[in-house]
Amino acid sequence: MTEKLFTRRMMLAGTTAGLLLPGRVLGQSAETPVEGGIGGTGIVGLLTEFGSLIVSGNYVRTDDQTRFSDGFGPLGESDLRLGDSLTIEAAGPASDLVARRVHVTHPLVGVLQAVSGGGRKARVNGVNVRLQKPSGLRPGQRVIVPGLWQGQTVVADALRSAPAGPDLVSGDVARTSEFNVMRVGGTKVRGRGVGSLTPGSFATILGQFDQASGVMLASGVISGRFFGAAGPLKRLSVEGYLEPVRTAPGYRIAGLGHSFQRNLNLDAYRNERVLFNGAYTGKFAAKRAVILPEEAASRARILGRLARS
Repeated sequence: MTEKLFTRRMMLAGTTAGLLLPGRVLGQSAETPVEGGIGGTGIVGLLTEFGSLIVSGNYVRTDDQTRFSDGFGPLGESDLRLGDSLTIEAAGPASDLVARRVHVTHPLVGVLQAVSGGGRKARVNGVNVRLQKPSGLRPGQRVIVPGLWQGQTVVADALRSAPAGPDLVSGDVARTSEFNVMRVGGTKVRGRGVGSLTPGSFATILGQFDQASGVMLASGVISGRFFGAAGPLKRLSVEGYLEPVRTAPGYRIAGLGHSFQRNLNLDAYRNERVLFNGAYTGKFAAKRAVILPEEAASRARILGRLARS
């Protein structure tokens, strides 16, 4: 595990073993966030432990007011599985976070189109998936892909079988050169509501992926990742991969839907899986970064120690 601390102009090597949220809340900037009405502490990452929830190095309690959902509708807490891709809106101080909303934000749900590379590569909804564990599933089966975006590829520990239903993609929105076609994550999408999406924002699309055209026809569009369940966003804790962009500081976290504060130097993390942590001021003012291993068990041990530190 490697941890670094951001300053306004440079990064200094961190000396503490754990990742802590800032003790103070920075004032809101004059910039308008991509998404409005966002929750108090936004946490994005994979579920590594129960009891309550440990996600992205955060220990988060649940109670009878916590709402659970995925892109298909309401869930119960018992429906969560280790490795699920979660978006959590939590209230309270960093030392006592309570989830007000837990949303399972899988990057992809759809038909397994192909498997290669000894079972460690797959393709779903037109997107390449890189797997840590060989897939025991066959093309033609419906799968859930819990993981993180790295560019237009999803990095996943493993695939899971999915029930019958609509296909799904969740990720950053981008324009394409094709008329009335946008890209969400790595999937091309068209249809009702797609044209209203804002490039650079986050969206979830339900629909039917057509393998012949390589485009998903949308039947439902949900714009935004956070919805204000815990009040105005003050902090973010996000596990992910950087991807280059043209605007300063030159990178964003793939699949997040928020940009970094412009004066950060992120070059040291461009090829790493990283847990970023810091204030949200209309931009992600990350102050600490922990480089994480790709191997799932090692990563879970590190994140568990951070949650208990």
